Formats: sequence, structure tokens, C-alpha cells
Amino acid sequence: MALLVVAVLMVGIVAGAGTNLLFGKPKVEKASSNSSQETPAENEGKSAGAGRKGDSATPRFSMTQAMAHVSALSERIGARPAGSIKESSAAEYIGARLGEYGYSVEEQQFTMADGYGSRNIVGTRRGTRDGYTMIIAAHYDGPRESAGAIDNASGVGVVLELARAFSVRRIKSSIQFVFFGGNHPGAADPDSRLVGARRFVELLGSLEKREIVGMIAVDCVGQGETLAVRTQGTGLQRLKDKMETFARRKNIAVTYIKSNGESDNIPFEDSNVPAVWVEWCDSSGLLSTDNRYASVVPQKVESAGVLIEGFTLGLSLEDLDDLKY
Repeated sequence: MALLVVAVLMVGIVAGAGTNLLFGKPKVEKASSNSSQETPAENEGKSAGAGRKGDSATPRFSMTQAMAHVSALSERIGARPAGSIKESSAAEYIGARLGEYGYSVEEQQFTMADGYGSRNIVGTRRGTRDGYTMIIAAHYDGPRESAGAIDNASGVGVVLELARAFSVRRIKSSIQFVFFGGNHPGAADPDSRLVGARRFVELLGSLEKREIVGMIAVDCVGQGETLAVRTQGTGLQRLKDKMETFARRKNIAVTYIKSNGESDNIPFEDSNVPAVWVEWCDSSGLLSTDNRYASVVPQKVESAGVLIEGFTLGLSLEDLDDLKY
């Protein structure tokens, strides 16, 4: 999928204890192309909901690798409020890891309502079949007052590890691994939140949007009692239905909980793109956390990653057409 890269000219740094916010004005540039080559898929697979051949590939998701990313973001970089130097450091970390995995890295830079800058980071793995794109995403900024280990270094760790695992996979649908900035800009107005995800949707061309088979937001997956697949219930529910079917068939304990909070699936649902939010939370749909690395449960991070990996690998062409249309 072709994307525009918007480069921000940084015109100053505001110094302050724990803030160090960046600001600037965006300018449009052409995105770099992905040079990775695909090999033919070994097996076309059957419906993800039918329990047939095609989705039994050995999982390659590594809990150890995912947790290394969680540690780097929350312990080494620390608090990453939207628009801060630390958020920018996290973006650079993500881009470097994607480069190591063989991805061409694209950026979408934007200015938030308060005038500070942020960016989305995108790595694309091309599939063997044109016309299908799955988006797997996580926001990499976090609450201003914490290290953001649960919210959302845990989600970034999962998505980065999925990018590594899929870098050597033969897949039918293309996959975009997207890392959103500006999820927590600090504004009380809900319309001022989820800025990176909203910007990503705004930049989609009509053809690109038609090729999206689904969007999976990975947000807060390191703590809680319930592995939940969530939507706000207003958009297309096809992706949620197929993921629930897959989980039942694989005996993975997954619960559907309607969203009572905010995650990056919302701008996609609002645009009629099938989207879900994968989260570990309490049975009520809430999550109370101190956001410390020590509170992250590695097995919960792993379970979210293995669910998404297995589900994505198990999608047949029939499934992809069902999701797309």
C-alpha cells in the first residue's frame, strides 16, 4: 500500500521537567517503497472458522523477544508522553527494529492540536495475493505520569515481535505493522485523542481503504484477568466474529467485551473498516495498573501475540474476501 510520508521540521524544543515537548509544521514527501520479495504460499488454507487445513503452522512468536521490547520502552526509555523527546526516542527504537527485520520504514508525521509533533511508524510485509491488507497496530506513547509498561509498551512488544515472526513467513494478505503516536496527548476532549490513528485513516486513499481486510489494535496486553476481543459495536463486526470463531476452535479463552474505553480501533470502526482491540483487562472491561515493568505478566503478552499470529496465519482467501466485502 502506498502511503504519504509527512516530514516535520522541528523548530524548537520546550525544556521542562519530565516534558521536553517537540513541535513543528508538517511537510509532505513521498514514502519509500518496500523492497522485500515474497515467495509463493505453501498452502492456501481454508476458512478460519471451519477448522480445516492451512492454519497449523508452528508459532514463531517469542515471549522473550517481546518482553525485551517492553523492557527497552518502559525501563530504558521510560515515560513517553505524546509529543515528547522520549516519545520520539521510542519511535526511533521501533524504526530501528523494523529495519533490522528487513522492512522499509515509512513515517507519517503530524502536528497535534496543542502544536506538538508526533509520528506514525509503518512497516509493510507484502503478501502473495494483491488486494488484501491486514493492519496490526499499537500506540507507543503512554500516560505522562508513568513508564507506560502496560499502556502500551506491552502492545508495542507484541506488534514488533509479530513483525519479526512474519518477516520470514509466507502469507497471502499483506500486513502493515503500524505504530501510532499521539494516543495520549493529554486533552480531555475525546476528539483530541487517538491522533495518530485518526491521521492514518485520514491519509488512506479510497483504493487502499477498500483493500483493508481488518485492523487489530493491540493495547494493554500485560495485566488483567480476561483476554478480551473488543469493539465499540458500531462498525462492521466481521473481524471480531472470525477471531472469536478461531479462538473457540483452538480452545483459547477469549471473551468479547464491548469497549467502554478508547483504543486505536475506534477511528477504523468509525470509517467502516472491520477492527478489533485485543486487551487483557478485568471482567468489567476496566484495567487498573501501576504501569510498571515489574507488573507485566510475560505469559499474558505471549498469549495475545500467539492469538494474533495464529489467527492471521489461518485466514484463507475465502476469509479474506468475507472480511473485505
